[in-house]
Amino acid sequence: MGKSSGLSDSVQQGELQNSNALTAIAQQQSQRSNQLFQESNPGFVQAENFNQTLASGDPYAISRAISPATQQIAQATAGAKQNIMNSAPAGGEKNLALEQADVSQGAEVGKVATGSFLNSFNSLASLAGQGTGESISAASTGISGFSAANQGLGQLGSQQIQQKGAQLGALTSLGGDAATVGAAFLGA
Repeated sequence: MGKSSGLSDSVQQGELQNSNALTAIAQQQSQRSNQLFQESNPGFVQAENFNQTLASGDPYAISRAISPATQQIAQATAGAKQNIMNSAPAGGEKNLALEQADVSQGAEVGKVATGSFLNSFNSLASLAGQGTGESISAASTGISGFSAANQGLGQLGSQQIQQKGAQLGALTSLGGDAATVGAAFLGA
């Protein structure tokens, strides 16, 4: 007696393999997500620490944090002053130009310090949003993969239940047919 309905063993095996493959892909994506997190987190932490230092409002901490920029400003000012010393004639104009270079240096350092402090809050908010978004994205990718694998396994189970029901229905039908034939044979 053959199967009256349902999927062949090879089709069921194929569905099971597909579900297993989806599970493996979801696990690989989870591992890849963790690897990317491990690679990017040190830079994220460094940026967060830097901006927290700036957001503290501590003038000494801000000064230390912006010192690479202020050193560049100081070097540019020193170069400008050396150019003034070498090329400007002696007198009041030369002295004024040297003083203006110092005033300009102070203004630039002030802009860097103030801008760094004020922008640190937006930077921290952006970092927090980015970290939250990446976390949600990674979780969604993993959940989607596992959901697809579970859906495939659920469909396979449902199909197996339907197949068993069809087989039992066929056996019940055969039993009824046998009883009818037996009754007809005995009654004749």
